[in-house]
Amino acid sequence: MEELKKYFENTLGVDVVIKPLQEDKMKGLPYFVKGIYNLFTTELFGYEILLVEVKEDITADRLRRQLDIIQTTIQLTAIAVLKPIEAYNRLRLIEKKIPFVIPGKQMYMPSLLIDLKEFGVTPKEKQEVMQPAAQLLLLFHLQVESLEGLNLKTIAEKIDYNATTVTRAVNYLSINNLCKLQGTKDKFLNFSFSKKELWRKAEPLMFNPIKKTKYYAGILKDKHLQKSNINALSNYSDLNPTAMEFYAAKPGYIQLLKDENPDRIGQMEGNICIEEWKYDPAKLSHTKFVDRFSLYLCFRENKDERIENALEQLIDKVEW
Repeated sequence: MEELKKYFENTLGVDVVIKPLQEDKMKGLPYFVKGIYNLFTTELFGYEILLVEVKEDITADRLRRQLDIIQTTIQLTAIAVLKPIEAYNRLRLIEKKIPFVIPGKQMYMPSLLIDLKEFGVTPKEKQEVMQPAAQLLLLFHLQVESLEGLNLKTIAEKIDYNATTVTRAVNYLSINNLCKLQGTKDKFLNFSFSKKELWRKAEPLMFNPIKKTKYYAGILKDKHLQKSNINALSNYSDLNPTAMEFYAAKPGYIQLLKDENPDRIGQMEGNICIEEWKYDPAKLSHTKFVDRFSLYLCFRENKDERIENALEQLIDKVEW
């Protein structure tokens, strides 16, 4: 399932958790299910779905019948997870409206995609929080390099996301009136606002980039991590730094650190605090500190007067 998890992250721009289906929820399923399928659950855009990993070759008709049985029993939308198959077999699945995912290759989820289309057209849904790729794209434009007038392929190369994820990110920004797409065959990005105005309009839709934090005891050998939290805020303002070291890291970093140093990383103790972000902080700053705007979003809800004053200095010193 790790390959599928990465595929969802790279293609949809979302971080998912995939878990085996609980044993008590499998009651009532026919005996053959355990022999042919592995069952998992995850959540995509607020929808809980059932991932049905197919362990052997199966015809489209048989898969359709058995997915119906599984879906009716479990009461969740079922998506088949398949190994690579020939194009004509994929076409058969689509013709029969069988939802499936082939990690790294293709996904076809008609019912979910219909919901997602509706998800973006009502005024309420328009205000949903940005996905990580959309936020990173916008902050990259504001702080690193202008993306004005560039086509989506070039943007994807610059921010290191695939074309599908960038297209979804730009569509989100467009729906929320933060940018426009110009062109027919080749799409080009256009911002109608100054950078200062764009930040003002986009900031309410943005999220705190910190996904989780862990404490590390010892000395970190990784010299590419960027200082974050109070350590970074003190660099951008008159706030005094703390003895605790804070570093921001890209998605997946904490797990890598756990694999290498399982005894040095934990929940509550350590001389270093590692923040794992929902996007790679290194893409937004070429210094040893995280970027200003992401840092602002980390502290935005903090009501400490010292922090509020520091945030004011942080934004006031931006060179628009």
